[in-house]
Amino acid sequence: MLSFGGDELAETMEREAHRLATLVSLANDEAVLRGEELAIRFTEDGYEFLVLGVTGWLGREDDGLLKPYTLPAGLSMRIEVDGDPPGLQLPEEDSEGEDGEEKDDRDTIIIPQVYILSSGEMTPFSAIFEADQSRFRYHLTLSLFGEPELEVEETL
Repeated sequence: MLSFGGDELAETMEREAHRLATLVSLANDEAVLRGEELAIRFTEDGYEFLVLGVTGWLGREDDGLLKPYTLPAGLSMRIEVDGDPPGLQLPEEDSEGEDGEEKDDRDTIIIPQVYILSSGEMTPFSAIFEADQSRFRYHLTLSLFGEPELEVEETL
């Protein structure tokens, strides 16, 4: 690990970037071995890994390593996705509920930003880790095959 003269937030950002890269690599391996389509949904304060089920994308709360994760306090993460995500279609569903009323799927449909396919390919993306109290910014870039590249930028 690099050390930046007592900047604990910079060290935390570096750890979080390595953590995300490692989990993506693990998820990529798991997708290939199990023949499953996986995905990542990023939120304002963290991320979660998903698996494609019969009814759509499902969370993995029971998975020890790939369960939902919240970033440490003071950190923020921005995601930049390269190109268009692969076209994984969800099953067609009836738009009416059991009582004949229109269903509002906006609250129930989970839309991930990054897809990890059983072929070993994934949506290339960058995660930028920042903190207001640090003069450093970390750029983690993952390629089509999940190869990570980490760059550190000093902000002024």
